Amino acid sequence: MKGRDRLPSPLRRRLLQAMVASGLIGSVERNLALAQSAADYKALVFLFQAGGNDGENTLVRYDTTGYQQYASVRTPASGINIPQGQLAPIQPLNLATPFGFHPACAPLKALFDQRRLAVVANVGVLALPSARAGLENGSMKRPANLFSHPDQELALQSGDPNGFTRTGWGGRLADRLEAAAPQSLFPALTSINALKTWTAGATSIPLTVPDGPWFTLFGSNRGSFDVLRDAALREILALPRANVYDDVAQILAEEGLAASSVVFPILNNPQSIVAPFFATVTSPVARQLKVIAMLIEGRAQTGLRRQVFYANQWAYDTHGNQAAEQQVLLDDLSRGLAAFDAAMNALGVSSQVTTFTLSEFGRTFKPAANGGTDHGWGNYAFVMGGAVKGGQFYGTVPNHALDGPDDLGKEGRWIPTTSVETYGATLVRWLGVAEADLPYIFPNLGAFPVKDLGMLA
Repeated sequence: MKGRDRLPSPLRRRLLQAMVASGLIGSVERNLALAQSAADYKALVFLFQAGGNDGENTLVRYDTTGYQQYASVRTPASGINIPQGQLAPIQPLNLATPFGFHPACAPLKALFDQRRLAVVANVGVLALPSARAGLENGSMKRPANLFSHPDQELALQSGDPNGFTRTGWGGRLADRLEAAAPQSLFPALTSINALKTWTAGATSIPLTVPDGPWFTLFGSNRGSFDVLRDAALREILALPRANVYDDVAQILAEEGLAASSVVFPILNNPQSIVAPFFATVTSPVARQLKVIAMLIEGRAQTGLRRQVFYANQWAYDTHGNQAAEQQVLLDDLSRGLAAFDAAMNALGVSSQVTTFTLSEFGRTFKPAANGGTDHGWGNYAFVMGGAVKGGQFYGTVPNHALDGPDDLGKEGRWIPTTSVETYGATLVRWLGVAEADLPYIFPNLGAFPVKDLGMLA
C-alpha cells in the first residue's frame, strides 16, 4: 500500500489542496492592483504584549482623588510615577471618571476620542468568577501557577486555566473556519514571525510569514531559473514515500510552496496602498502590522472570507528601568496601531477588521525596588477598528486599594473581573463563528455568566 493511502482523509484533502494551489495559483497572472473581494470579508488581528505590560501606567485615573491615590503608591521616588500633567486625558462615554493614557500613547488617545478604540478593564485568566476571600481560603479554584510567565502565557493563549492544553483558541478558531470553507486553498490563520500556543490547532496548520518581503525560496532574480527550481522540487515531492512521516513532510512542503506562490507577490506589490502608511513607522511590531495590512490588501489572492492573524511584541517584563523601557514599547505599539488603522481605512475595510491586545498578566500596583514592577494578574486590553463601539470602557475597573477587595495580597495584584473566555468569545462571535462552535474554541466559557461584552457592532 502506498504511503498516501495511509493518510487520514483530512490530510489527504490538505495535500490535494496544496498541490492544486502550487500548480494552478502559481501559473495564473495576478493583478497586483487593489483587488475587490467579498463584501462579507472579516479579519481578526491579535497583538500579544509578551512579558506582562504594566497596565497601571498605561492608563491612570485622572480625577483628583484617583490620581492622588495613584501617586501615593507610585510616588515620584519610585521611579515610575507619571506626573498628571504629562498624561493624555480621556473621558470614557460610560464612566464618570476620567483616565489618562501614558504620554507615549497619544495615538491611542486619538483613536479612543474618535470612538475607534475601546478599553477592556481587568481582563485575565480565570478558572471561574472569583473573589478575594474564596481565592485565599481555597474555596475558589485558582489558575495553575499564577504569576509565572510561561504558565500564564500558556493558560491565556490556550484558554485553559489548568495549563494542560497545547492547542490555542486561535488555532481552534482556525479549525472551525477551515471546516466551514473546505474549498479554501489558503490557511485561515497567519502568524507573523512566531508560532505560539495561540496559533496551534487540532486540524489546521498556521502559515508563518516573516516581517518583511522575503517570503519565498532563495530568489535568483532570474525567472526561468526559479521556474525550473520549483518544478524540480515538485518532482522530488512526487516521489514514492515510505512512511507517514514522509507523507506529512510532503504535505507541509507542498503547502509551503503553495503559500509562497501567493504571498510573495502580495508582499512585494509595488502598487500597495497600505505600505506608505508604515514608511516612517519601522519598529518590529509595526513591521508585523505592515505585513498583516498587506495580506489583507491581497485578500482576493488568498481567496479567504475570514482570516485570523497573530503578531507579537516582546520585552514587557519590566522589573527594573520600567519608565524608559515602557516609553519605547508603548510608543512603538501606539504608532504601529495608528498606522494599521489608517491603512485599513484607506482599504475601505475598517469595519471588517478588528484588532485586539492581550498580555499574559498585568503588574503589581505597588512598585518594585529597582524602578520597576513585579508580576500581577488582571490588566487592561485594547480593541480597535471600525466595528468597535469605542470611546468606552468594558468590564469593571478594579478598586485601586492595596490590600483591598480586588487585591490578591497586599501589592496590587488585581483579581480579574473579565475572563479571557468572555473577551475572546465576544471577538470570535463578531467574526461570524456559530454559537454551537464556541464551546470547542473556549471549553471553559460555560463557567462565566457573561458571554459577550457588547463592544462590537
